[in-house]
Amino acid sequence: MKRRWIIAGLVAWAVVIAGLALYSYSSDPPTARDQTTIADALPTVDTALGRIYAALDPAGSVAALGGYRRTEASCRVTTAREGTRFNRDLLVYVKQDAEAATLDRVRAALPKEYGAEVAHSGTTDILSADAGNFVAVRGTVTDKGVLRFTADTGCRIQDAAVTEATPQSQNANRAPVQAVLDTLGKPSAEWSTHRLTSPACGALWTVEAVVTSDGQAARATVPASAVVLDTEKLFAYRAGSAGVTLRRDGDKLIVSSTAGC
Repeated sequence: MKRRWIIAGLVAWAVVIAGLALYSYSSDPPTARDQTTIADALPTVDTALGRIYAALDPAGSVAALGGYRRTEASCRVTTAREGTRFNRDLLVYVKQDAEAATLDRVRAALPKEYGAEVAHSGTTDILSADAGNFVAVRGTVTDKGVLRFTADTGCRIQDAAVTEATPQSQNANRAPVQAVLDTLGKPSAEWSTHRLTSPACGALWTVEAVVTSDGQAARATVPASAVVLDTEKLFAYRAGSAGVTLRRDGDKLIVSSTAGC
């Protein structure tokens, strides 16, 4: 009889330990990136970029949101597990000589838990931050008046297809881009939309169209007071609440409009 009580006690203890382990697995936050997936990271990526956009000077900047981009065909989560890695960019255009101040503005606006820092040297200005959930954020100056903010998932298991949130209507928010196309007299068959949602600013979206043009006719219609950046290949300006860019790539012109938050 005593032996039966001992066995029953051991079984009950094993059940308790198993239950505690299961509860811990389902409720405790992950302690390493290899315990998470790409799908786990994407909301953190979007939240970080949304916060960066919300930190910008709305009158003196224009942004363009990119899509999720797979950065490595293959990487190792552990020695035994293969993974993938994605990042997403937010390009920001500001007046020349305002690049460093823009990085400082973003740093100051990000949550303290991001631990954001900006390093200024004679030739480079770099923002680095940790958005949590093992997502790294980096901001760099890529050209005069041009900054790139990148949120990176790091190498993780991918257990589902990576897709962007799509707008309810494919014609939504096209008006600023369509106004440029109408001025140029150029219809576009190549439309694309990138979108994210973020607790910091609700929804943010960029609508793009591609045409064959140098864009000069459209540039001439923009008041000087609305222009943020004007170079040979890039023209960025404010159109009400939207920021509009005209980017030349060979004989093609990429027209984008970004709004939200």
